[in-house]
Amino acid sequence: MKIALILLSILFTTLAYAQADCKPYVPNDKGDKWEVTSYSAKDKATGRTDYELMEKVETDSTSMFTIKAISFDTKDKETYVNTFTATCKNGEFIFDMAMKLDGAVMQAYKDMDVVVDASEFEVPPTDTSFTGALADGTLNIGVSMNGMKIVSMNILIYDREVERVEQMTTTAGTFNCIKLKQKIRTKALVKIEGSSVEWYSEGIGMVRSESYSGKGKLTGYSVLTSFTH
Repeated sequence: MKIALILLSILFTTLAYAQADCKPYVPNDKGDKWEVTSYSAKDKATGRTDYELMEKVETDSTSMFTIKAISFDTKDKETYVNTFTATCKNGEFIFDMAMKLDGAVMQAYKDMDVVVDASEFEVPPTDTSFTGALADGTLNIGVSMNGMKIVSMNILIYDREVERVEQMTTTAGTFNCIKLKQKIRTKALVKIEGSSVEWYSEGIGMVRSESYSGKGKLTGYSVLTSFTH
C-alpha cells in the first residue's frame, strides 16, 4: 500500500510540475476575453478582433487551449469567425498557425468552402536564453465553390528569430514581452514579400504586431487594447 501511495504521489508531482513548467501565451482561465485593434501605418483604425478562451484541457504534460476569434470592421460589423488551438507541452508553447487568418481577407470567402492546413507556430518562453532561429510556420488555404477551386493562398513565415525581451505598454496595460522578428512570403495570384515584428506576453498573448513591406516600410500594426479576466 505504501509503495502504491508513493507511486501515486510521484505521478501527481510530475503532472503538477509539467503543468507549472507550461508558460502559455494565452490567458489561463476559461471565459477570459481580450481585444486586438488593427491600425494603418497612419494610425487609422482598420478593424478589431475579439478573442475568448473557450476551453482549457490538461492531460498529463499537455495543456491545450481553444480560442475563438471574431473579427469586426470599422463599422463594428462582424466579418469572420475563427477558432484555433494552442498547446503547451514539455515546456514548449505552440500556436496553431490558423491564428494568423486575417478576418478582413477571409470575409470575401465566408459563403464558400474553405480548407485550412496550418502548421505549428512556436513562441519560446520569455526567460529563454535561446537565440537561434525558430522553425518556419506555414498556412495553406484552399477556397472552392460547388466543387470548383476558386483560389489558393500560401503563407510562409520564415527566418524567425528571438530579438530580445522588453516591456510594451498599450491601453490594456504594461507587459513584459518576448520580441520576435520574421519574414513573410504570401502567394495567391501574386507573390508578396514582407516582414513583421511581434511582441508576446505570457498569460496574455500578442501585445503588439507590426507589418512591413519588402522594402522595410511600415504597412500597419495591431495592438492589444483590452483584457477582461
